[in-house]
Amino acid sequence: MPPSSTILPIYIRPGNLQTSSAIEAWVHRKLAGAFRRYGSKITAVEVHFEDVNGPKHGAADARCVMEARVNGRSPIAVHARAGDLYAAIGAASRKLDAAISRVVERTDARARRRFRQERQENGTAAPFDGVGAVGPEAGAFGREAGAASGRAQRRGVIIAGFGPVGRALADELTKHRVPITVVDTNAATIRRQDGLGVTVLCGDMTDPEVLRRAGIETAAALAVTIPDGAEAVRACAAARALSPDVHISARTTFLSQGLEVMRAGANSITVEEIATASALARVVTQQLTGKLHRPDSEALMTLQGANE
Repeated sequence: MPPSSTILPIYIRPGNLQTSSAIEAWVHRKLAGAFRRYGSKITAVEVHFEDVNGPKHGAADARCVMEARVNGRSPIAVHARAGDLYAAIGAASRKLDAAISRVVERTDARARRRFRQERQENGTAAPFDGVGAVGPEAGAFGREAGAASGRAQRRGVIIAGFGPVGRALADELTKHRVPITVVDTNAATIRRQDGLGVTVLCGDMTDPEVLRRAGIETAAALAVTIPDGAEAVRACAAARALSPDVHISARTTFLSQGLEVMRAGANSITVEEIATASALARVVTQQLTGKLHRPDSEALMTLQGANE
């Protein structure tokens, strides 16, 4: 049976129960929260229905089993019974959300331990400050890039990906008169930058030839802002192979992805889930304690900026 969703692959197995478009819509609605939180880590979800008592009626006739596959790990399976299928789906979805959360938390905890251990073994242990920036040069991107430029006569910053994050970084670097080169795979994005004084190349940053055209061998820094974690890993590895001295700073959604990016050659990472949580906690705490002196609009921008 083909997947019933073009966003998250959800396979519905009705078993001995009659399904409908309304039932399928209810499944998607109930799994929407888990998908928003862990969508990039979930590869597929199977949903099984069963009428437990058959023609005999009982208090909990409907049974729903949900099985999620999370990044190639062993399937996570939960089940729930209720008087009707809608209630069984709702109960199973809550159990699945909680089960995935536990698996992800354990995975991220192991990633943090491995990260600290590897940094200590390499003699470059760095504090983890909880705001998303990790690495010996985290939080000092511009200063480190400038220092590299002075040491090795390198200049300019390459920005891989020109979505909201890449554009915000480009604006900030332009204010400081830092030469930038933007690389993006979207031809429409490239055309929109014509006449804005920004050097923009259309190409794949995992391609060594595109990296050379962008000037990776003489650039002071590379900022990988593309949202795809696997693409970011490949881009960092390709850039590091061509330029051992360039500073590479990368954006990742999850800490476990960040660890892979660091192994691929990044000097520092910004982890979105940590940056977002930190910004949200700071603003909410300030609101509750009456210590928020900034306008609400600025606070909102802080949250939106952290979650680009």
